[in-house]
Amino acid sequence: MGEQNEPSARTWQELQAAKNAERDSRIPAEWKIKSEDLPPEGTVALRSFASSSGILSDGELAITGEGYDATSLAAAIAEGKFTAVEVVTAFCKRAAVGHQLCNMLTEIMFADAIERAKELDAIFKSTGKVVGPLHGVPMTFKECFHFKGYDSTNGYMSRTFKPAGHTSPLPELLQAAGAVVISKTNVPQTMLVAEADNNVFGRTKNPVNSQLTCGGSSGGEGASQAFRCSALGVGTDVGGSVRIPAACNGVYGYKPTFGVIPMIGYSYSGWTGANTGVPAVTGPLGHSVRDLALFTRVVRDAKPWTFDPAVIPNILEYENTATRKPIVGVIHRSGLTPHPPVRRALREAVAKLKASGFEVRDFNPPDFIRIRDITEQLFTLDGLSYPKQEFGKLNEPVVPSVMKIGFWDLPAKTSEQNWAWNTKKLQIQKEMLDEWQRVGCDVVLAPAGPHTAVLPGDWTSDIYTVAWNSVDYPAVIIPFTHAEPALDPKDVKFEALHEADQKNEEMYDPELFKGAPVALQIAGPRLGDKQLLYDVELLDSVLNGTR
Repeated sequence: MGEQNEPSARTWQELQAAKNAERDSRIPAEWKIKSEDLPPEGTVALRSFASSSGILSDGELAITGEGYDATSLAAAIAEGKFTAVEVVTAFCKRAAVGHQLCNMLTEIMFADAIERAKELDAIFKSTGKVVGPLHGVPMTFKECFHFKGYDSTNGYMSRTFKPAGHTSPLPELLQAAGAVVISKTNVPQTMLVAEADNNVFGRTKNPVNSQLTCGGSSGGEGASQAFRCSALGVGTDVGGSVRIPAACNGVYGYKPTFGVIPMIGYSYSGWTGANTGVPAVTGPLGHSVRDLALFTRVVRDAKPWTFDPAVIPNILEYENTATRKPIVGVIHRSGLTPHPPVRRALREAVAKLKASGFEVRDFNPPDFIRIRDITEQLFTLDGLSYPKQEFGKLNEPVVPSVMKIGFWDLPAKTSEQNWAWNTKKLQIQKEMLDEWQRVGCDVVLAPAGPHTAVLPGDWTSDIYTVAWNSVDYPAVIIPFTHAEPALDPKDVKFEALHEADQKNEEMYDPELFKGAPVALQIAGPRLGDKQLLYDVELLDSVLNGTR
């Protein structure tokens, strides 16, 4: 697996070269794209090269294509239509192609994955049964999970070539259910950036529009799902880190309430035991709402509260879902005015829902800029002393996107300041709850961000996602439409709310953002995750015709 060399014996540049060589060696030679067959520099849309590369057969393209989500793929394997080896090999090959174009993979596990698929096929052949509901389903995980024998760098050069001695409990649980993990995926330095760029692995490209950001911090996972490198992915989210990449890459993503999915034993990117008052959570990215529900059901069926004391038992197990048309609250703008494609998406979504008989009501949350002012202080209680310590070990430079998001120079807080900021956060929670009660809604429809994917490093405002982290409400991203210059011209009558609003508007370039995915975010009440997933599947069927 990973080399055993002590990182401090080499410069960060030498470690970078060695790490890239190690990663490249894990891609079979026959799966590598010849230099003359690579798309020209500046090619915008990269997903079509999965078929034109010639590396995947027609059958493998069908297995990995849009005809299957994780749910239907698991059913096809269970029915004997495909073997686990056929499916896992197909996705490994597609992931190899996607990675060579977009640089989304970190710790590649193709060889181990195919061996595990062979074991699953042997079990199926001898028993006629699958080992679990994810039997043979290829998965990818964000870099911040441990896998025995592989590094857990989280993008820190100081943590290279120190392979983990164990696998984190969540992937172990999913592997026991039959999932086959084929790779980990890229992240940003510090994990507090809506990007996927670090000195260990470099920057990940967005396969839908390679000129734009893939988002972050689960950016490699978002890009992997967009290229269909796996059937189901896992990320983490403390300010939008599942939802922003899902939105940027046009895939589905789910941020649960804290205590629904286990986090214990994952690979921290900061101080273990740190409690900011805004909890990080684990959530899936995938190709359908039912895949998000499948992931959640498999995890909860394993009774994760028996090994993770932070997981709350019996909140999904005993919750009855109502068959209903949920009352939909709508946030059109808070803090920053969304770009024209986002505003159009909301208008079209509201019109579709009303035409289908849904009751839609305006929802006026606490100001999202005010929430961001609070959360940025809570995220930097330590003044980012952990990443600064790690960078200092090898004189590793800070990548530009880390500086641009604005956290780096914020000072550490005293205990008294911490309590004061958390008091302000508690007030936000109360105001959000009061508005929810006033409106009388079941779910809230909102933008995923103040814009679609923007230039790399330019997604510096997480206000539309971190708001839901601050109140610990679950939220789901669904892809909805794409930016289109003819439909989304610049707003010549735009009047800025303030300077930040003006700067946000100035980023909008109709031609540059052409074709960028436009997503919708749907939030539910705290701990109402099971009903939210049920409601969102219904809403998605209306908005995207998925049923």
